[in-house]
Amino acid sequence: MVIIGIDTGGTFTDFVFFEDGAIRTLKLPSTPKDPAQTIRKGLAPYLDRPFILLHGTTVATNAFLEQKMARTAFLSTRGFEHLLHIGRQNRIRVFDLEVQKPPSIVPLSLCRGVEERILGTGKVERNLSPGEFRAVADWLKATRIESVGILFLHSYRNPLHERQMAAYLREMGYRVSASHEILPEYREYERAVVTVLNAALLPVIRRYIHRLDRSLAGNRMYIIQSNGGLLSPEQIMKEPVRTLLSGPSGGVIAARRIARSKQVENLITLDMGGTSTDVSVIKEGRISLSQSASMAHLPIRLPMIDIETVGAGGGSIARVDSAGALRVGPQSAGADPGPACYGRSMLPTVTDAFVVTGAIRPEYFLGGNMKIYPRRSERAIGGLARAIGQDLSATAAGIIRISASNIERALRAITVEKGEDPRFFSLMPFGGAGGLVCCQLSRRLGIRQIIAPDYQGVFSALGMLFADFRKEFVRSLLLPYTRQNLPLIQQEFRQMEKEAREILKKEGFQKKTARLEKSVDIRYRGQSHELTVAFRSQFLRAFHRQHQRLYSYRLADEDCEVVNLRLAAVAPVIPSIVPRHRVPSRVSDRPVRHPVYHDGRRVPFTFYRQESLAAGQTLSTPAVITSPYSSLLVEDDHQARVDSRLNIVIWRQAHG
Repeated sequence: MVIIGIDTGGTFTDFVFFEDGAIRTLKLPSTPKDPAQTIRKGLAPYLDRPFILLHGTTVATNAFLEQKMARTAFLSTRGFEHLLHIGRQNRIRVFDLEVQKPPSIVPLSLCRGVEERILGTGKVERNLSPGEFRAVADWLKATRIESVGILFLHSYRNPLHERQMAAYLREMGYRVSASHEILPEYREYERAVVTVLNAALLPVIRRYIHRLDRSLAGNRMYIIQSNGGLLSPEQIMKEPVRTLLSGPSGGVIAARRIARSKQVENLITLDMGGTSTDVSVIKEGRISLSQSASMAHLPIRLPMIDIETVGAGGGSIARVDSAGALRVGPQSAGADPGPACYGRSMLPTVTDAFVVTGAIRPEYFLGGNMKIYPRRSERAIGGLARAIGQDLSATAAGIIRISASNIERALRAITVEKGEDPRFFSLMPFGGAGGLVCCQLSRRLGIRQIIAPDYQGVFSALGMLFADFRKEFVRSLLLPYTRQNLPLIQQEFRQMEKEAREILKKEGFQKKTARLEKSVDIRYRGQSHELTVAFRSQFLRAFHRQHQRLYSYRLADEDCEVVNLRLAAVAPVIPSIVPRHRVPSRVSDRPVRHPVYHDGRRVPFTFYRQESLAAGQTLSTPAVITSPYSSLLVEDDHQARVDSRLNIVIWRQAHG
């Protein structure tokens, strides 16, 4: 049995094949118009044997960001048709007097109120009438709708009317997303956004999975969610909104595995690809999960790995703005046409800047399997150099510094702005370009140790192999915490456990291999936001400690309010993978020295091939370590050594 991990990015699609203890990798240019096309090409040699495919996809993300979703209608309780357009009072830019709210997912003309009402207690005040069903059906037919999102007031307490309307519309052939199925918790606006977004993505994801499924020759596939867990295609086609941060999750999972093997508890991950850079934090060995995120200024209230994304990848385009200043990103050259050095454009990108400085050399790019054109990089960067009155190399170095500054802001957002000191973390760079800026970033943030993993160029695809099946459940309670209410909390958890076991059984997982993880959202009465803690015997004490650490004060137990109950059903999809250590290849070429523009001058760097490095080897710095799909630049004030698992550990000499 072959286990295959695939991460579809904006520029490249990464493959990791695990068979008989050995790992094989592949990187192919993405085909954004049809991502399944590249996947079919990569899978072609394996279609004659059984395999399991674990897949991270950007299809939902791209459809949302590019607004290429299905024509969707929004049904709400009468009087709340404007919910998506009113939103919250939060301003995108607080001091901008002309700030514009982001456009709604659904235009007001496609929002309709329905005569029904359920109270906050769950009591039905006004039933749905047969005439209301017919009126909704006639309206949908006239508006040529593909998909429908339904949110009725207080359906998290009593979903009766949403179930009735959803069943009726599904019988008529519409794709329907009902809020009690996607997010059965209070906060109408956030629930509406997730529900309608899910509805708008339903046809997009369904078409993609059907196209991909035809290429699998009957083999099993799982898709990774934003929370780092796997779901079956059948579940994803019902809840595609859970894949909005699908791809970046894999790298964080792989990083946690390596951190555990090296007994590193605090880690910052740096995934710099072709289009963007994703950063995240692993604290005390645990991946940071958030119950809400924001995309294009819209609240996405779903469990997600806490990932900060910035438009600063290898393909980010450099330009000179109207004031004559050099800017980088967030626009990207992507896979097509790509950076100037690819030979299909004259767009000056971060990759071209590294080519001009000499950190990327043609003979090493993608293991020498992809031809690049340094002269085109020089011409593209040269145009910017003339515009700002600098020489070619200094302009390229400036582009790299600006890109690193953009990433630094994202790193500070997940550490300093959340009360964490980056000096007490290690940094793990991966992706095609993460290793090229890691020393520069570690110096700016005071980070003492860098761990550059083996297979860093396909690291997110590798992480798919270590992910578990994960299905999330949630219930809103909004109860003050008292000992009298504890039996009710436990009763709700028992009902959630029953639902979770039914899903696990349906998906074919054995009870003895699965586990149920319970947590609660708690706040002090009068607060607007809550904290999530594991539901254990001392969960209140854990909440007080976390609140004290974040906000510098704590109140008493009787001031606590239980908002939501959460349960995750987790089960391993495949047995634990233990890859064999890669045997260093006997590359006849010894390390060679090439000049690299660094600190304002050309400096001789030692170039190593990572596949030829042996465990325990100490590297001469400054150096560039090239692998088939990535490069690692080690500056002259750093030392580097290969550990027993062929990761490259880097530290600054000043810290020993």
